[in-house]
Amino acid sequence: MALWPLCLRHDVLLFWRAWVLVLVPLVLSPLPLVSGTKAAWCGYGILIIAFYWMTEAMPMAATALLPTVLFPFFGVLDTGAVSMQYMSSTNLLFLSGLMVAVAVEKSNFHTRAALRVVLFMGTSVKWLMLGFMFITMFLSMWISNTAATAMVAPMIEAVVTNLSQDLDDSPQPERKDSERSTKEDQEAAASTEIVTSTSELHVQSKPVDLRPEQLRAPLFLCVAYAANCGGTGTLTGTAPNLVLRGIVEQSYGSDTGLSFATFMLFGVPAMLLCTILGWMLLVVLFLGPKYLVGEPTDPGRISAVRRSLERRYRALGPMQFHESAVLALLVLLVLLWFFRDPQFMPGWNGLFKTDIDDGTAGMLIVALMFMIPAKPRFWCMKEEGGRSELSDGLLAWADVHKGLPWGIVLLLGGGLAIAEAANLSGLSAWLADQLVVLNTLPHGLIVFLVCAFTTLVTEISSNTAIASILLPVMAQLSNSLKINPLYLMLPTTLCCSFAFMLPVATPPNAIVYGVGNLRSQDMLKAGAFMNCICIGVVMLLIHTLGVAVFDVHTYPAWANTTIIAD
Repeated sequence: MALWPLCLRHDVLLFWRAWVLVLVPLVLSPLPLVSGTKAAWCGYGILIIAFYWMTEAMPMAATALLPTVLFPFFGVLDTGAVSMQYMSSTNLLFLSGLMVAVAVEKSNFHTRAALRVVLFMGTSVKWLMLGFMFITMFLSMWISNTAATAMVAPMIEAVVTNLSQDLDDSPQPERKDSERSTKEDQEAAASTEIVTSTSELHVQSKPVDLRPEQLRAPLFLCVAYAANCGGTGTLTGTAPNLVLRGIVEQSYGSDTGLSFATFMLFGVPAMLLCTILGWMLLVVLFLGPKYLVGEPTDPGRISAVRRSLERRYRALGPMQFHESAVLALLVLLVLLWFFRDPQFMPGWNGLFKTDIDDGTAGMLIVALMFMIPAKPRFWCMKEEGGRSELSDGLLAWADVHKGLPWGIVLLLGGGLAIAEAANLSGLSAWLADQLVVLNTLPHGLIVFLVCAFTTLVTEISSNTAIASILLPVMAQLSNSLKINPLYLMLPTTLCCSFAFMLPVATPPNAIVYGVGNLRSQDMLKAGAFMNCICIGVVMLLIHTLGVAVFDVHTYPAWANTTIIAD
């Protein structure tokens, strides 16, 4: 009998997800039953989805499909209106970007670019860190943060291994006497050997060096930080940016000044500042302030790292047609996106009678990748299994089927459906009315509070989910306070990506925590500082670049007109 309570407790803990799935709707049920308004029913559905997202009681992609069930049953939106959000122009843009990223990974161009940049930056510890950060940041602008981190993390592991092992292939001093005794050999070898103490390494009379184990945390963390920051540089870099685009177009139309080009004009400087300051932070915290001005690192170990990276680069061989074609199409895609409607000058979109969106430009490049073969001749045939078939294209559907993260596409669609429901049900307007008391505060302080709150909650929940919930509220709050919606929405969007403290906060954090075998206290210590730095950068740029690019201090005419869906 005494074992029965223990067994019951074990079962409760084992099936906690089932309890969350059942209890959350029951506990929250008084909310719509007491009020009975459409806004209350919408809030009830959003809270259920938010709790499921935060606890991951259901897979996040599966939870993202719940709006198609809850909102029609609750009378918030009909099935057609909800379903349209899962393949909107914003989702089409995101899908095209993900397909291009799959093509880049298939061509292996990202590996060549990463090794080339790191070798160019130099292979001393601090320049290795900066080189890895720059290439991870650049890749995260165009491919998913998760893919960029997963690609660079094994290189970091190889570097740490080279720094940790004895350098058997390092240059040895010349022998002056071929008859040197065994004892003399040992003494000569000991004079060049790295002597490890409990806290540091000494190399003859070289300056004090760090243990290779101490380099593991900053080298891995620099990749996660760069991936999270890199996604903020372009509209397609990460899902919250596209949620911003979708909500702005849903609420205000397309004439808001927000385009791929103007977002880059604001996002790229913010991305670069956050990345460079993050690099300096990691150097100071883990290596010491002296590493910013000097590099007391064993040159033998550093040369071994460089040789290892050079071997990897040479193993890639010369650049093939496949890589060159993918690179050319990627550059063309960026130019098409940037100059479609740059706002500060006429774009190529004006040459056509119909409005062509960024998603169309993206799908044009995807179509070309399916059409152009990986080998330079269209008529090149290959024998396989006794039958002839055309050479594979730069992108094959099997690659898309296997490599595309379909769950993120559903997550973005679910986020846009939540935003649409909150807007049309009046929930966002009701929440904004409750926050009107903030009007007594300076607008700059409101932005700071929003940024701080966003960075905290995104540590424990999906950045896409947080953006989907907060951005409609920020839009309505901006209208209530009579300030430019982008003044609140743009910082909120960027801060959704600034989650550096917890391993579960973002996939890049989880990857480096697992692969790098990092300590939680290291991530918390550095991450807290990094969050503060990024908030400071956003606060600085929204009041400088934000004014120059978006005129955020002016309440625009387009903010007075809300687009109502049929």
